[in-house]
Amino acid sequence: MDRGYRGVKEVLGTAIVTPDKPDKQRTPYQKQKLRNGFKRRAAIEPKIGHLKQDHRLSRNFYKGIKGDNINVMLAAAGMNFKRMINKWKLNPLVFLAQLFQTALRLLKSQYDLIQNLYNLKMSF
Repeated sequence: MDRGYRGVKEVLGTAIVTPDKPDKQRTPYQKQKLRNGFKRRAAIEPKIGHLKQDHRLSRNFYKGIKGDNINVMLAAAGMNFKRMINKWKLNPLVFLAQLFQTALRLLKSQYDLIQNLYNLKMSF
């Protein structure tokens, strides 16, 4: 067992680490490193809970490993889309500005493509 951990449990090749009581022999750097690692894991767990509860990730509706991947990607895309919509609700002008920027980029890329094709024809 590693020093600084109450327990290390391995599941499918992934080590799950739980903290123990603070040790006086550890340096402040070691303590901070452990603290940051556990904070990061604690921040991810609620997101997984929201995905399970709100985005139908508790049950897989597709078959096989590919189905598992599809289910996770769709749930994550739905969660990200919901976050974007909530940000746009707060400030609709930002949404409109992003929409116009995207449209201008698409128009410019199509114009550049047509220009390149025209130049290619003229070179023959």
